[in-house]
Amino acid sequence: MKRLAILIVFGILLLSTNSWATEAKIGVVDIQTVVRNSQAGQEALKKLQAKFETLKAKLQKKESELRKFKAELEKKAPLLSPEARKEKEREYQKMLREYQAAREDAQFEMKQEEEKALKPIMQDLDKIIKDMAKKEGYDLILEKKMPGLYWASEKIDITKHLIELYNKYWTTKKK
Repeated sequence: MKRLAILIVFGILLLSTNSWATEAKIGVVDIQTVVRNSQAGQEALKKLQAKFETLKAKLQKKESELRKFKAELEKKAPLLSPEARKEKEREYQKMLREYQAAREDAQFEMKQEEEKALKPIMQDLDKIIKDMAKKEGYDLILEKKMPGLYWASEKIDITKHLIELYNKYWTTKKK
């Protein structure tokens, strides 16, 4: 009886240590790389780049006008009366404030466009990562650039795999 009890306890310990011995399946993914290298991400980045170029051209035009006005002011300043010079300097300051406001507006607009373009991609990736984790048995998936994660082995980097899965998802979603 004593032997049977010892065997049962030993068997339970053996089975329970077996479950402790199983390793957790962990993956690391670089979301920025997925966005940059996926078809959907590249499409979104092209649109963002086009918007950026448009805004940049407008700003460059304003900057050029501002520099031209300043150069003209510096050239003519000695010839102008003190009142006329002050008026031209006020005009220059006004143009400078308008340029700075336009630059801030452009930065805000680009940030809004980026959020708008990337939000659906991030929602898709969230869904794909969760599905992949369930199907492939991952216990934990971490963002590679996450604070506190200093190093991860290439063996657990699933970025390329996620790009492939997302491209398949994107192609079917696009159709």
